[in-house]
Order: sequence, then C-alpha cells, then structure tokens
Amino acid sequence: MSDRPHRITPSRAPSIYPPSPITPPHFLALAPHPNNAAPSAPPRPTLPPPPPGWSRSFHAVPAAYPKQLRESHGTLSRESEPFGNTCPIPGESKAERKVRVDGAVGAAVLARLDATEWTLEEGLQAAPAGLFMAVERWTRDKPVGGHTLVCTHPNGTQKEHWHPTLRRILASDAPPQAFGTGEPLPAAPVLIDDIWLLDHWNHGSSVDLNEGRLGCAEVWDDVGRDILNFILHVLPTAKKAAPTALPWQLPWAAEGAAPPIKVMGLGGSYGGLGHVMAAHARPDAYHGVFLADSLIQPRAMDRVEIGAENEEDVGTSRVRGAMKRRDAWSSRAEASRTWLKNPFYAAWHPEVFELTLSHGLVRANAYGTDREGNPNTDDAPVVLATPTWAEASVFIEPKSSGRTWDMLPQLKVPVAFLVAQNRFPRTLQRDMVWRAPLARNEELPSTGHLCLQENPPAVAEAAVRFFQTLAAGRWGTAESIRATYEALEGKAKL
Repeated sequence: MSDRPHRITPSRAPSIYPPSPITPPHFLALAPHPNNAAPSAPPRPTLPPPPPGWSRSFHAVPAAYPKQLRESHGTLSRESEPFGNTCPIPGESKAERKVRVDGAVGAAVLARLDATEWTLEEGLQAAPAGLFMAVERWTRDKPVGGHTLVCTHPNGTQKEHWHPTLRRILASDAPPQAFGTGEPLPAAPVLIDDIWLLDHWNHGSSVDLNEGRLGCAEVWDDVGRDILNFILHVLPTAKKAAPTALPWQLPWAAEGAAPPIKVMGLGGSYGGLGHVMAAHARPDAYHGVFLADSLIQPRAMDRVEIGAENEEDVGTSRVRGAMKRRDAWSSRAEASRTWLKNPFYAAWHPEVFELTLSHGLVRANAYGTDREGNPNTDDAPVVLATPTWAEASVFIEPKSSGRTWDMLPQLKVPVAFLVAQNRFPRTLQRDMVWRAPLARNEELPSTGHLCLQENPPAVAEAAVRFFQTLAAGRWGTAESIRATYEALEGKAKL
C-alpha cells in the first residue's frame, strides 16, 4: 500500500459548515469584447524552447467584458500606487512604516468592499475599454487527436510557472494508475495536442497589455468569466486557423462561429476556482478539471469580520504581506540573492525559481529604458511583473470562495483535487474534496500551498494519473468513487 498516493477518505459525519447558499450568486453574462487594439508585447527574456515536436506562439486574448466590478476598470498601470506608497523610505522608523502599510491595507480592503457589482446593462452603458490577457500557446506540430489544455496560475505568479509541470506531463511514460487510489489501469494513450497558458488580466505580461486601463478592485468570479470567455469566444476560431496564421491579437467571436472546443482545465490556487466557476456555468465545455491546491472556503466575509483581530483567518494578513513585499531591485542578480535568503522563494523548485527571475521580473521600464530614461542593459533595474497592488487586490475577496463552494455540489464534470499541506482545518479539506459529485483527490503531505511552484514533479505525476484515469474510462460515478476510497481505507487499517 505504500506506493499508493496519499488521499483524503470521505466522512459519513454531517458537515459542520453552513448550508448553501453561502452568498448570492452574481456571475455576469459575457458581452462582445469591443476589440479595441492591444499594444504590442514588450520584450522579454528568451524562454527555453518547447519540447521537440511542439511550437510556441504568444497572443493577446480578449478578456471577459465587461468586468464584474465597476472598479476593475480604471486608469492604473504597473507603476501605479492606488493604495499609497509602501516601499521603505530612508530614515523611516519601523513604526512609521507600519502606519503607512496599515493605511494601504485599509485602502485595499475598502476598495473591494465599496466596489460595485454592476449589472450587464450598467457595464455596457459605461462602455469601458476592453481588457486583454497575455497568452502563451504550445501546439503539437503533428496533431494526434489529443486534448486541449487551458492553464491558469495562483495569485502573484504567472503563466510560465506551468512550464516545468507541463514538460514532465508531456515526457511521462509512467505506468497507468488511477488518480487518488493508485490502482493499475488498462493502457490508454494520454493524448495532448494544444496547451494554452493564461496570464490573469492584472498579472504578469497582461499588465503591459492593459496599461492605463486597470482598476484597483478584483473579484474572483472574473477568473471564471475570463476562462469561459476564452473557451467559448476565442478558442474555437483560433483552433480553426493554422497555428502559423494566427495574429498577435486573437479576435472575439460569437458562440457558434466555429465548432466548439472541449478542454481540460488545469488551475493553481485561485486560478483553479476560476475553472470550477467556468465548468459550473458550462459543463459542456469541459472534459475535466485538475486543481492544484485550490482551496474553496465556505464563507462570505463582511466588514466586521475583515476588521476583526484574527487577520490570519480573514485574509488581511496576506494583503499586508503583498503590500510589504519588495518590488524593485538593481538587477536580476540582486533579486536572486535576496530571494534565496527568503524561505518563501527558497522553497521553490529551481526551474520555477529561474522562470520567476526571468519572467516574474521586468525591466523597470518594460519598453527598453529604465526609470531615468537610460537604455536597459543586462544589469538594469527590475520590478515585479505583477505589481504588489494587484496581488493585494486579489487577496481581499469576501464572496467568490463562498459562491464556488455553493457550486461544487452541482458540478457535472470530473474534478481532481490535489491537496497540499496547509494550515486549514482537516474538516474543511475533507468537506471540500468530497463536495463535488465526480471528485477524486490526492494529497501532497510534504508540499506547501504553492505546490505548482514547490514540487512540479509531484504535480505532474498527479496530473498524468488524472489524464490516465479519464483516458481509461475509469473515473467512476459518485457512488463508486466513494466506495473505492472507503474500501482502500478499510484495507489500510487491517
């Protein structure tokens, strides 16, 4: 039994968490993107080539329109400071900086709490400029009739963090095993033809595409709407064209303009919540969803809770962590030295760490000069590709996790929960992984929440088992999955 994956077995005890609905749903319908022009991509360091037999391209993809919050549209850019300056000031005491940071945290919290979840009619009447997502595509040179993958990332990271995991998935020759149980499976080929990696609209390279158009508030529902918008309104037309014929800016098209594409969704952390929301809205667009530690909590926070003393429980501490994060260095070499001294980054896999140095940082002016107008060199100043204010705006989200929790029992597609080690209660993890009818789970007991960053080999092995189980037609029904997990638990106790 030792070679079987770790897993969380179901409980027959009643749930201790509130019944649905946790919070009223508000998943705005998708309107046609105005197709305003996306700027050209700024220069980035060269990436290692994709695996042999694959080609890569980069695109600007229309994001969901309009955004679900009025305040997600605005005039911000990477260098903006919508919540105030939180960088250390020479001669400033710790107490003085704490006052500034506390003020910025409060401003970020209020920006979300006071934001307006408008109606579609209100959004269309306001007519904001359309936003974009930076997308990287890997496509097989000679298709084999395989799956299309859509990959989304955790908060504060970027699409390139999927590379180490994807390379291992494509190179895997592991014997077929069932996801969650490790049971042997009949051989069935895992075929993948097309991979799309999405930078969230206020993260990574997308920040450059949306310069001067970003807002200061975020709702996680828009992660799901962006994914769904891509699958329904961009992907079919893009798949219809030859890869070499695709333009930089991919067009938005009405549903039905090209044959629909059914995808496999791979998401890390809150990027995974987006896939759950998208698959709940349109299960016909998914073959399955793989969640790399996407923790879905059954709660909706209010002003009283967010202002409570127990900040660790409501997310304010994570906002503070983002606000205090250093965001500028004299060079990538200096960033590397400081990060290696930080346990948070030091825990990351070397390949992910290098990708963070190359693509999680951008030149202080991404278009070729530093802030003083001097030409960039290899040792030029760099800043975070995802600004700290954008990361902070994501962390304060009072409703979307509760909405996603409400959706799980109605989810009609296979869901693979890969659960990492974290500080959340075991009862919550158990309820979450067994809440969706077609859910299986595996556990990584020695890996932290950002498992995609810390342990790409283990994430890839789990993803391969997910694909193998579906390819073999052995995912099972709600009843059979539960019975299998319970039977294995009974054997383990003998």
